[in-house]
Amino acid sequence: MIEQSIEDSLLALEELVQINLSITREKDLHLLLDKILTAARKLTAAEAGCIYILDRTKRYLHPEVVQGDYLQSSAVPLQKVDLRPDRRPNMEEIAAYTALSGQIVNISDAYAYSGFNFDDLYHRDRLSGIRTRSLMVIPLTDYEGVSLGVMQLFNRRVSEKGDVEAFPAKLEAFVRAFAVQAVVVAENTRLLAENRNLIVQLDETNQVLQIENEELRNRMSGKLKVDEIVGQSVAMQQVFSLIEKIADSTATALIQGETGTGKELIAACIHRNGPHRDGPFIAQNCAALPEELLESELFGYRKGAFSGATQNKKGLIEAAEGGTLFLDEIGDMPLKLQAKLLRVLQEREVRPLGALESIPVNVRILAATHQDLPKLIAQGSFREDLFYRLNVFPIALPALRERREDIPALVHHFIGQFSGQYGKAISGIKPQVLDLIQSLPLPGNIRELRNIIERAVLLADQDGVIEPQHMPGYETSSLPVTPLEQELENGASLKDIMGRLEARVIARHLQRHNGNQTRTADALGVSRRSLVEKLGRYDLREPSRS
Repeated sequence: MIEQSIEDSLLALEELVQINLSITREKDLHLLLDKILTAARKLTAAEAGCIYILDRTKRYLHPEVVQGDYLQSSAVPLQKVDLRPDRRPNMEEIAAYTALSGQIVNISDAYAYSGFNFDDLYHRDRLSGIRTRSLMVIPLTDYEGVSLGVMQLFNRRVSEKGDVEAFPAKLEAFVRAFAVQAVVVAENTRLLAENRNLIVQLDETNQVLQIENEELRNRMSGKLKVDEIVGQSVAMQQVFSLIEKIADSTATALIQGETGTGKELIAACIHRNGPHRDGPFIAQNCAALPEELLESELFGYRKGAFSGATQNKKGLIEAAEGGTLFLDEIGDMPLKLQAKLLRVLQEREVRPLGALESIPVNVRILAATHQDLPKLIAQGSFREDLFYRLNVFPIALPALRERREDIPALVHHFIGQFSGQYGKAISGIKPQVLDLIQSLPLPGNIRELRNIIERAVLLADQDGVIEPQHMPGYETSSLPVTPLEQELENGASLKDIMGRLEARVIARHLQRHNGNQTRTADALGVSRRSLVEKLGRYDLREPSRS
């Protein structure tokens, strides 16, 4: 009787190692989890099972793999399980309890009182006509207690004609050992997939930066100096092409685009590449000042022109002599000032408030707006003749949603800018965060993106990377991860126990095949090279007859 028990244990251990060797070859995470569940059902004689995976926020368990007729065909699909700290009543949900406690739960009769809420299970039983009796729920945690999710097994039936029976308690340590090994393989598979995605992301980013750097070198050595303007999209190439065409002239340009698209940067770029580059670049937002103050700012005044005018003052038009005056939000300029600006554009002279004579000016005027000027003309709030004077050379800036391929380069540009500004060595950004940013609507365009990255750099650790929790609106979760209770045997760890088991199985196969390593490797389902490595690791080397 004792010899039979030992033989059964060895067969079970051999089965376990065979399964572990099998799952290590699977590279697709979903298929791997499916194999793990199949193996767990085989080990425990379970009729059905499912695996819940913990999402990246560690707030929910999502059903990933389902097996068994009555689970797959049920009209009651498995739902995600809420693990948020404020949802502690959900501990009545058996999957939530197992995930949070790290304990195996073994229910011999689901219809006997256990303290857990099985309403969905009862409803599923009524619809399927199958009665769930036994249930085992296993936490999927690795050696360090890091959680991947939860596995549920239903209805142990040893033979097709046999009755459903409870899962024996002696299976719990066995299944837990298998689960730990399986989780390590699954986590490695997931990390490999994430690394592959990261490599792809880095390659794409490097390609963007290489193209951008090449364009920048071309412009710096050729006609155009773009400085801080980042963009390699088709839409931005069209903008750069327009700038090159107007840069050498003194023509007036009207820059149109949504708020935050970088209209002032484009104006400054035109100035730096134009004939007035050695003169001043002065910018004024026409919506920032009331009419009277804006008039005195732009046109200047003479002493005594009005109460408080105690001395002469140059206006911005006169101050920009030999340079460029950029008038942002020109659509908000009052009609009275529009007429005076029109005269400056036509006559190339300005008359300050209170002055009797006009002063000639040599200044280039660039204007910008986010508004529909033709619509304002139809409403009578913008002069048509001024529009035609300003619109000599229109430049339309694309919204960020129309040039999303520029977002990675912009993000890295701002990370470098703010890392230097705040003295933080931020090494980069996680791929999932970059994906998140690229999926945002970003109605504030580049200005909004710039603010997001500035905030993220401030929140990120020194010498760290930008992570999801550094994004606006990210809700952190303090989901506890309970360390796995180590199953110890004579003070040995699970890793040591599994190593010894693997060595025994390999030794038995090697003996069965008379030391032939090739046939042994085929029987174990591993490569000969892998087998040779394991023989050396476990000191099982014999003369090969391969």
